Amino acid sequence: MKKAQSIFYIGELWDGGTCLDRMKTLQRMGHEVIPFDTTPFVADGLRIFRSLAHRTNFGPPVWGLNEALLSRVKQLKRLTLVWVDKGRWIYPETLDKLRAQTGASLVHYTPDAQLWDNKSRYFNAYIPLYDLVVTTKPFEAKLYKAAGAREVLLVLQGYGSRFGPLARAASEKVMLQSDVCFIGHCQRHYAARLQVAAHTGARLRIWGRGWCRYTRFHSWAREHVAGDGIWGEQYPIALASSKIALGLLSKRIPETTTTRTFEIPATGAFLLAERTDDHLALFREGIEAEFFESDEELQEKIHFYLKNDNTRRKIAAAGRERCVSSRYDAKCQIEKVLTHL
Repeated sequence: MKKAQSIFYIGELWDGGTCLDRMKTLQRMGHEVIPFDTTPFVADGLRIFRSLAHRTNFGPPVWGLNEALLSRVKQLKRLTLVWVDKGRWIYPETLDKLRAQTGASLVHYTPDAQLWDNKSRYFNAYIPLYDLVVTTKPFEAKLYKAAGAREVLLVLQGYGSRFGPLARAASEKVMLQSDVCFIGHCQRHYAARLQVAAHTGARLRIWGRGWCRYTRFHSWAREHVAGDGIWGEQYPIALASSKIALGLLSKRIPETTTTRTFEIPATGAFLLAERTDDHLALFREGIEAEFFESDEELQEKIHFYLKNDNTRRKIAAAGRERCVSSRYDAKCQIEKVLTHL
């Protein structure tokens, strides 16, 4: 067994988030983890200040986060590692003091596209301060090097411990069943594909930020949108409770996989995703998952797999087995980070 590390973990540690999943994974691996939750600064407070901070990376939430971190730094002893998860608002001088006080290696991790999207002048300024920058986006790896990163590591998004056989077992006991489901925030591209799915006549359910507002102006979605989010243990159960779970890709960035790529098959659910080279490398088409690249193909595959239960279940089971055999889980991805260090 590798030596346990002492880790100061900075991130949005709200229940149901992937950040909390990563921290808990480190704890289960036997590491000593000291948490610092940025959620109160990112999500709480007056709406006008939160909006200003998210748009400009400026204002009371940003100031408060750095003040709280500097106060906490004074209480820290020598550590092995400072892990920053999506650190858009942390000042470079705050990082300098973290390193000086703890003597730790600094690692930045994000599952998001943080140079294409979620931009921050602070983050861009302090990329060279990190000993290691970890990304799940292949199209950003070279950008990190160009921005002065010392080391860049590309890992898979992976899936947390919630996404497994227990979700499949629980799916029979809750009222979350659907023929087709999608869980993700509202985007124009997603809405267009989901409208196609709705036209198949399948029982479609949609969860995610912004969808309730979308229904005010788009009547087709009203019977399908189940809520602005589904969190915690309910999220994987909703996936497992659907006959087909859609893996749609953002067009705001050149995305080729998402966290859903792994979470859906990990629960034993049937993944129907947009066809990309990365998806085809991760799962064998028609054997471990299914893919589409046109609205017509999306409709055809929804119709076919809703009529062929045995074939669909066989592919879903094979997708789950591929997740396990190829070590797509979050623990294996985190092990890659620690090994690289």
